[in-house]
Amino acid sequence: MIRKIALSFLFLYSIATQAQAPTFEEMNFDLDSSSTAYKPAKNYVFTKSKKGSGAMVKVNSIDSVANFPVNEIVLVFSETSPEDINDRETSNQERWENLLKTYPAIFQFSTVFKNHCQSNFKGDTAGFKAKQGFYIYYTPPAPKKVEPVVVAKVEEVKKTTEPLKEEKKKNEPEEKKKPIKEEKVKEEKIKEEPKKTNETKKEEKPDKNKKEETNKKDDDGGELVEGPETTTEISEADFKPKKKAGYSKPRKAKDPKACRTACYGNNDEDLINFFVTNVTLTKKQRRHAGKVGSMVRLQLNFDGNIKKAMVTGTNTELNELVTNAIKQMDLWNPTVKNGITVKSEVRFTLKYNKEKKGLVPEEMTINPRLAPKCKCVPDSEIFPD
Repeated sequence: MIRKIALSFLFLYSIATQAQAPTFEEMNFDLDSSSTAYKPAKNYVFTKSKKGSGAMVKVNSIDSVANFPVNEIVLVFSETSPEDINDRETSNQERWENLLKTYPAIFQFSTVFKNHCQSNFKGDTAGFKAKQGFYIYYTPPAPKKVEPVVVAKVEEVKKTTEPLKEEKKKNEPEEKKKPIKEEKVKEEKIKEEPKKTNETKKEEKPDKNKKEETNKKDDDGGELVEGPETTTEISEADFKPKKKAGYSKPRKAKDPKACRTACYGNNDEDLINFFVTNVTLTKKQRRHAGKVGSMVRLQLNFDGNIKKAMVTGTNTELNELVTNAIKQMDLWNPTVKNGITVKSEVRFTLKYNKEKKGLVPEEMTINPRLAPKCKCVPDSEIFPD
């Protein structure tokens, strides 16, 4: 039953995300490369990519995948000469936009997009061409349980043994049968007339002290127990008004080569303090918080405004606390790439930290990924007055 509910939830979630396909400008890409031909993993469907304008030829297998969670879409392309890098951005944009036009349903909110470059100027050109295209990785449904046939065999054994027992009872003398019946009647009378003792009377009376104890437990907050994984999505309209206003178009830095990775406040400690302060756990919840966590994904606009957020975890109560906290967030410091603010995506997992006595972000990844020198610095160091 639980599996059916989970599958129906995944199906409804995939339908909801189909209507929210991003534009190319909203997408963030991971970049990977290899000197040999690309080797795909399991659970994927493949289609050839297409440059230029216009939609692609439809493949039924890709349409069927849209009903399942699409984890990753990888564009594999080749560069066999130094001049190919000049056309990389334009060609890849055309390929992705054609895929968007043809299969918008596979561009789900939790999907990761990746460009994989097969780059070897003396490599296997024919082998590279055979692997070029889009690889759509998805999570297939869980296999159905096969009912064992052992039950039927047990029933057959019962049927064969029952007539043998009846024959034995017939052959037994009548003297042996009588005392057995009398003993059964006595046992039934004893069962029908239970003695009313003082103990049973005490149990019937409600205990006021017990009611008070249960009320205290309920007020202390529920346990953070793991259950089926759920996801909560927040749109831009759900957030509270920001303390400082953003800007309508990307902002240019003083230095055209300036860079900065997206960050909240002045450093990582400010982000930690935000969640420790805004996600308040009860004593009972803190005792069980180490077993669960919530995965957070934020889509940031070029002005640092949170455009969309998604909270995923196995405890709905914890997910709700994290969701309410994110709604209170102020503007982030947006990513700066090549001297201009750009859209970005931030992912991290919130886990309970005993020293901080609260939820702390861990395993953080930010796309686009910049060089280590691109640190979190205030606007005054990057932009003109």
